[in-house]
Amino acid sequence: MICENCGKEHYGTYGSGRFCSKECAHSFSSKNTTGQLKEAKCIDCGKPIYIGKRASLKTCRCEECNKLHNQLICNICGRKYNKNEGGCNNDFCKNHKLQFIKSLIKYFGFDKTKLGTLEVENEFSRIKEFIKNLYINDRITEDELRKKFNYTSGISNFHKILKQLGIKTLSSKEATKLAYLLGRNGNEIIQNQYCCGWHTTWNNKDVYLRSSYELDYAKELDEQKIDYEVEFKHIKYWDSQKQEYRCAIPDFYIPSINTIVEIKSNYTLDKQNMIDKKKAYLDLGYKFKLICDHKEMSV
Repeated sequence: MICENCGKEHYGTYGSGRFCSKECAHSFSSKNTTGQLKEAKCIDCGKPIYIGKRASLKTCRCEECNKLHNQLICNICGRKYNKNEGGCNNDFCKNHKLQFIKSLIKYFGFDKTKLGTLEVENEFSRIKEFIKNLYINDRITEDELRKKFNYTSGISNFHKILKQLGIKTLSSKEATKLAYLLGRNGNEIIQNQYCCGWHTTWNNKDVYLRSSYELDYAKELDEQKIDYEVEFKHIKYWDSQKQEYRCAIPDFYIPSINTIVEIKSNYTLDKQNMIDKKKAYLDLGYKFKLICDHKEMSV
């Protein structure tokens, strides 16, 4: 007998004898239905459509409904993407996992309301600049930073956090040398100087405070029923020591008197850096006040 699909002779032992094998029977069936269409209705909107003859009526959708069906929302930036693309195409989301962002929320004051919105990248930049200022400019060691933010996952994981933030870590030799030059080590930290967390203002706004000094000042404003913002914006300034433009994030802003207030301790104050920031604030029309160790001082 001659196979109707491949044309080879065979003994007719398979099925009715029309084909030499199961594979040829299936191949012949597929070739004879390829390109043939049947009428159906979209299971979502009911619109009449044409589908392949062998396609299921239970899963057929029109082109518009199929796009919506395959559309997902990115958990990080909130953008829509097609599930067939394998994930969000935003470079930021490709380079930063959701678990990493959740770590920033848990330990470093990342505003969780920004997660899943287009503001997530600006919030990431704010946290990065803040930690970078502490680590690079204020020269706070890694052990001190871990205690400041109550980070308990170990030094290796903390290094991964810094790497993800794009902050170059010091070698153990450099860190030891820095602690020695500054005349301190991890055991000499005044714990209440580095407490941080969320605070609810007198007019029910949630703000994240970075130290007990900031908390004390916030309580003073709360008692006086003075409206204030915390880390309200990014301000570009010229760093005369590093000879480059940088971004400052003022600690407090009091709208009623258009005043920026920076809260520092003698331990963290860099006078020249503060002078540079002050110049930028005044150039933009803001008034300026520096509170150092709970006392107002001039720079």
